[in-house]
Amino acid sequence: MRRKVIIASAVSCLLVMNQSLLTKEKVYASPNEDPNVNNTTTSLQEEIEEKEIFHSLYNEGYSLGEKDGYEEEKNESLSNSTFTDKTSKESQWLMLGYTIGYEKGKRQKQEEVKAQHEQESNTGEQEGYQEGLEDYKHATVAYSPPQTPAKSKDWNKGFSLGYTKAIEIMNLSVKAKKDGHIQGLEGEALNMPELYSADQITRKAYEEGFQSGQQEQIEKLKKEYKQEGYKQGYALQPLSVPSGLSPEVASAFEKGYTMGEKQKQKDVKQEGFNAAFTYLNYHSPSAYRTNTRLLEWYKEGFQSNKAASHLRKEAYEEGWKLGDKITIPPTYKHNKSAVTMYKQYYELGQKKQRQTVFEVFVGLLVLISGVGACTLFGRKRNRKEAFDLEEGAEGVRAK
Repeated sequence: MRRKVIIASAVSCLLVMNQSLLTKEKVYASPNEDPNVNNTTTSLQEEIEEKEIFHSLYNEGYSLGEKDGYEEEKNESLSNSTFTDKTSKESQWLMLGYTIGYEKGKRQKQEEVKAQHEQESNTGEQEGYQEGLEDYKHATVAYSPPQTPAKSKDWNKGFSLGYTKAIEIMNLSVKAKKDGHIQGLEGEALNMPELYSADQITRKAYEEGFQSGQQEQIEKLKKEYKQEGYKQGYALQPLSVPSGLSPEVASAFEKGYTMGEKQKQKDVKQEGFNAAFTYLNYHSPSAYRTNTRLLEWYKEGFQSNKAASHLRKEAYEEGWKLGDKITIPPTYKHNKSAVTMYKQYYELGQKKQRQTVFEVFVGLLVLISGVGACTLFGRKRNRKEAFDLEEGAEGVRAK
């Protein structure tokens, strides 16, 4: 009972003592500022001793109060013996330190508890975020974020928050990649909206989309200008790369030009090669006589055809054979000029064959007719000789 009375009395005087002590602290700090201060050695010594007692009791109370405040047990460290040998003023000094220390310990405990809750919540949020990313990646997103009973309430709350955040971020990253791709197709510089730049995943997705769109646009331009270069090269025009093209697109144009030029050379050579099936002797086309390169390629192709004469002979001989079925060699069956020539000489062979057969047939008829006439004449002569013999025999008998 006495303890409670002492504590109550001490607490009731705190506010008054606080102001009084502050004033006294000022006196201790700057005694020369008060004109009423006694500068004698005795008075100064007393003030110093009183100040030391105040600090000692204040610190003692502060330490006890900080411990009780941290453990949230009010007045637990105070006892009757704490105030037994102390005056009313000293008890007040002690209680002042206790009260301030108590509040300090209480705040410290609250801050530690809060930090612990935040740590558990953050840990749960990080794990939830990672699991959400993995589930999204494997298309196994849960309708509701899973809970772990073994974990604290703060951890599970953080986990749900992180899991949901991961799904939202991944959904946003899909949109970011599409929007980035669209901007990349426009051929403009990267200009990322703030909506996507705030998070690493959405930022990366937008950049990837932009790069893919940009590359698609470049490939499209490369294809277009490669065709333009091809046309220019095939027409054998002087190489003229359009200005303002990127190095990649300009290179594609030049590549197309080279391909067109080579294809023109190939086609002209093939034209000359095919002409060898039509003409026995070389003659230059009038369209190429003003262009030495075309004329050279055409002539080279004509002279490279070493199969034409052999194919003519083969077709002619095939036409000589009995039967009307034509069989063009597989190597030349897709060459229109070769097929035309083969059929022409095959028909010549067949015509010659028919003419020869006719001539043989006529000869046989003549031969057969001659043999028949000889046979008939011989028979008549034989019959005449036989008749003459019979007449001679009858004349002999008549005599």
